[in-house]
Amino acid sequence: KKRYAVFNFDGSLAELKGFELKRRGELELIKTFQSEVFERFLEGNDLKECYDAVAEVANYWIDVLDTRGETLDDDELVGLISENRNMSRQLEDYGEQKGTSQTTA
Repeated sequence: KKRYAVFNFDGSLAELKGFELKRRGELELIKTFQSEVFERFLEGNDLKECYDAVAEVANYWIDVLDTRGETLDDDELVGLISENRNMSRQLEDYGEQKGTSQTTA
C-alpha cells in the first residue's frame, strides 16, 4: 500500500496518501496521532532533530495507551476511542449482513 506525505514550502501538507487521517471509520486516536506527527515532521535542522520531535508525540501517545487514558477526561477518552460511521441504507435493508454499524444499530 502506498503511503506518503508531501509538504509545501510553507510547511503545510500538500498531499497525503494512504494514511488513516484521511479515512472515514478510523479511530479518532489514530487520526489525532497521525495529525500531530505530521505537524512536527518538519521541525529541527537535521534528521535527528526531526526524529526527536516526532518521538515526543509518539512517547506521549504511548503513555496515553500504557495508562489507559487516565490523564484524559472521560469525554476526551471516549471521543478518541469511538468510531463515527453512517449507514447508507435502513437497518432492515442489510438483512443478515453483519458489520459493526449494523451490530451497534
